Amino acid sequence: MAPMRMMSADRALNDFAAELRSAGQAPQAEFLLAAGPAALSKSAGPDHFTASCVVFDLAADDRRVLLQQHRKTGKWMQFGGHVEAHDDSFAAAAARELSEEAGLCSWRWFSPMPVSVTSYTLSAQHGRCTRHRDVLFAADASETESVSVSPESHALGWFSLDALPDQLMPDLTDRLPKLWDAAHQLAQR
Repeated sequence: MAPMRMMSADRALNDFAAELRSAGQAPQAEFLLAAGPAALSKSAGPDHFTASCVVFDLAADDRRVLLQQHRKTGKWMQFGGHVEAHDDSFAAAAARELSEEAGLCSWRWFSPMPVSVTSYTLSAQHGRCTRHRDVLFAADASETESVSVSPESHALGWFSLDALPDQLMPDLTDRLPKLWDAAHQLAQR
């Protein structure tokens, strides 16, 4: 299936590029426009965008984050994945992935804009995908909300930022406290 079939390719690319620009990511927007629809589809090229969501419980006293232990890597990480044809924005893709991977029904965005865009090289475990340009959003949910493990994960868990699990994606050790701060600032607005 061609990426972004629900609207013209030019309009879809412009909308996604606008979402990146609004997050201060003009170079990523330019990459998207230069690469074309392939940059939104895992089947079209090895270097493409993904959308993800990190979930915090801002009401918790110990800065809690909900993570999944990903089945492919065995590492703990945020929820996310590839943009699909029916996703009309990175935010929509991140929301869909959160619903699919955590079964979380009640949550709210901190901001309609991403809190981070990170580009990273992937291991051979990811097949032909060699680079993800991950557009990360932040959401708030209560630890008391019901969650469910999807086929893409071994487990889900709430963790204090001061007691993160072993096998955490390496970049998250430093990024999660910064993402918490960014999300907390957005929540105060």
